Amino acid sequence: MKTEELTAIGLTEEQATQVLAMNGKDIEKHKKQITTVEGERDAFKAQLDTANETLKKFEGIDPQQIQTELQTYKTKAEEAEKKYTREMTQRDQKDWIGKKLDEYGVTSPYARRQLTSDIMAEESGLSWRDGAYFGFDDFMKSAKEKDNSLYQTAEEKAAAEKEAAQKAKAPTFTGPTSDPAGGGEKKFTPPKVF
Repeated sequence: MKTEELTAIGLTEEQATQVLAMNGKDIEKHKKQITTVEGERDAFKAQLDTANETLKKFEGIDPQQIQTELQTYKTKAEEAEKKYTREMTQRDQKDWIGKKLDEYGVTSPYARRQLTSDIMAEESGLSWRDGAYFGFDDFMKSAKEKDNSLYQTAEEKAAAEKEAAQKAKAPTFTGPTSDPAGGGEKKFTPPKVF
């Protein structure tokens, strides 16, 4: 994304700079997450490689002892793989939820954090299948009933825009009691009769 592209779609130079700054922050945040997950993945792979090398060293030794140690390392490897899979799934879930909350227009970081936590909780009743939470829209409707200011529906947005347009068109019949020539800085004081 470039400044020229943003100004070409009608943004001012300042707005384009702000959009690029926000985009840069998001990119850096995701880079850090990816680096962390990749580091953990590499650590698990290294542990698995170490386990395999250790197993090779025990060839020709007491079969019962080897079986016991083999089972121990297999269990550890399976646990590491499960942990890695679980963490990758959670990352995918958080990314999906973040995109959906953007679509709904939920901007409060506290509300986003709480909704993400609630959605990912097993008690929520939502199920993660094929890269999406089933029942998400119903969950958001329920959340909207509990907190009406959480987000605006399409109808509410249209009504708010219509109301704002009507207010902008409406004439004003009253105004401040200030000196019109003075730019509104001094208040008009009527003269004393008595």
